[in-house]
This record gives sequence, C-alpha cells and structure tokens, in this order.
Amino acid sequence: MEKKLTQTEYRSLAYTLRSIKPLGMCCGNVLLETIYTEPIENSPKAHGKQNCIVQCPECKKMYVSKF
Repeated sequence: MEKKLTQTEYRSLAYTLRSIKPLGMCCGNVLLETIYTEPIENSPKAHGKQNCIVQCPECKKMYVSKF
C-alpha cells in the first residue's frame, strides 16, 4: 500500500536511494512495488517529471524510478 510523505520527507529519502529504470527488476524476475509517489504541491506541470520510490518484495531493497 502506498504511503504519503511530505515533499521534504520524500526528497530526503529519494536522494539516498539508487535509481532504477521504470519497470526495472531486482532479484531476478520480481516486479517492484511502488511504495511512495513523489508529492506534487501546486505544480501541475511537474506531473510528467514525477518519480516514485519502489521496493522489491523479495529483498526489500528500495530504488527511485521514473513514474
């Protein structure tokens, strides 16, 4: 289930994670689950540049990915 973070909390977490391509894989053929979506506050133009934090359900490793 996706959780809500403030923009500051999200950025702090996202800057510490490695990037992975959208629909990238971890631990073989396991699809990653989206756990956080970048909050967009008062910026509808930023929607196309939005990213998310995904997590492998097997090893629990988290990555930043384009949305």
